[in-house]
Amino acid sequence: IKAEDLAAYPEVRTHIEQGQLDKALSALRAQEAAHSADPAYHNLIGILALKTGDYPAAVAAFERVVLMQPDHAGAWLDLAIASAETGNLSSAASYFDYIEEQFNPPPAVRVVISRYRARIASRPQVSPWQAQADVMFGVDTNANSGLQNSAIPLTLGAQRVDFLLDPSLHARSDQFFQTGVGARYRQRLGDNVGELVLGARSRNYLDEKNFSTISANLSAGLHRATTAGDASAWLHLENLWLGGSPLLHNIRAVAQVERPYDNCRLGISAEAEWRRYASFGTLDANVIWGQAGAACNWKLAQVPLQTILVGRLGLDDPTGNRAGGETRHSELVAQVGMPLASVAHAELSMTWADARDREGYSPLLEQNALRKLDRRTVRLLVTVPLAASTDLQVLAEENRFKSNLALFEQSGRVFGLGFRHRF
Repeated sequence: IKAEDLAAYPEVRTHIEQGQLDKALSALRAQEAAHSADPAYHNLIGILALKTGDYPAAVAAFERVVLMQPDHAGAWLDLAIASAETGNLSSAASYFDYIEEQFNPPPAVRVVISRYRARIASRPQVSPWQAQADVMFGVDTNANSGLQNSAIPLTLGAQRVDFLLDPSLHARSDQFFQTGVGARYRQRLGDNVGELVLGARSRNYLDEKNFSTISANLSAGLHRATTAGDASAWLHLENLWLGGSPLLHNIRAVAQVERPYDNCRLGISAEAEWRRYASFGTLDANVIWGQAGAACNWKLAQVPLQTILVGRLGLDDPTGNRAGGETRHSELVAQVGMPLASVAHAELSMTWADARDREGYSPLLEQNALRKLDRRTVRLLVTVPLAASTDLQVLAEENRFKSNLALFEQSGRVFGLGFRHRF
């Protein structure tokens, strides 16, 4: 690192002179807002990340440099080296090819390249595919999505009558067996990274077979490093079956941008959703979502924590004459991950979601009141590694729906024990 490159960052230079490269990198990252469009700044980030062994961060930094300054031969070389260290050997080889073709490097650099080519040749290629499968046995205290109340108050003009519900509509507990498979494919496509995600999951109830579900999803994404941050575009397709019959076909298009700030990543996204039901066309809707969130790594009493906070706002616009009309959604999701004794890991997540209709739901329910629906979910997942690629998982979850209309109130708990294997 040249002294002139550090002239604008005296605190960073002090840390480097004291051999504290991690502190130097943190101090430099804290200044990103003021230097986000400066390729020299991102090049310095990449060099420090490379020296501290944070190779993924180095790749991201050098990708920004060559995007803003394509003739920066040194950044191309460092990008190739960082890519090789992350195990992305095919990208590293292509970068070395590009350097030799475009920049005619001096003999000393050609020696470095030849050494890395020898390392690449001696190492097995890392597959762009990742896959996993999981199974879980459990109990659901509300397997049939039953109602919480035994009676529903009906308003007939000025009269109010309690309508007793059939016991079959009350919540019923049942055991379930759940299986899932998923695969992810990532591949560099020029200056972009393409990603494909496939998954399928089924939950089969022992007695409540009409409420057994199967879901299948396919997602395609494209990622690119830009001066504004790491940009991504996604297309998600999902199909859901209930009791063996088609229930829902969903399409979502998402555009998002994320930026690192010290030990955090901040992001915003916009999403368009097209929700279509197989047999309930009156429920079809188009939904627009806006989202902002932060994911941070920090320590509490020397315990490393991973925290996520996401807020979402949505406008649910029905395609037809749906009871309640338009619905406004707001959601807040908080998640904390932390290690437990030995090598176990715990993940606690909480969701607060509100829905508000713009029109009265029904004259028979609270004099055609506007429906208000509040959902609260608490989920705890503990993962215990049993082998290098196999984990034991313990799940506990509670869901509660509260509403000013008794018809929509319900609650339930799920407890599960399962195994996950990664390929």
